[in-house]
Amino acid sequence: MLFGGLFLCLKSFEYYEKLGEGITVGYNTFFTFYWMLTLFHVIHVIVGLVILTSVYFGIKKEKSNTSIEDVEASGAFWHMCDLIWMMLFPVIYLLF
Repeated sequence: MLFGGLFLCLKSFEYYEKLGEGITVGYNTFFTFYWMLTLFHVIHVIVGLVILTSVYFGIKKEKSNTSIEDVEASGAFWHMCDLIWMMLFPVIYLLF
């Protein structure tokens, strides 16, 4: 969760810089895909953080309704976000 928050802070700074330079969705084809793909990932990271936070506080309750399947599903979703980034990073930042 710490690294998810750090990722969101770094992307916010990166988006702020790009918008300040006038690089928006319609700038060119590359940045159209850049914005769509990275924002798709950001949305999934935010959803993953919400899920992990709710599972964390669910486990901390004295009478918890959180099952082991909830923990496993939240972990699987979080790692799906990691997998998306492992595919996007080389394509966006290393190839171009």
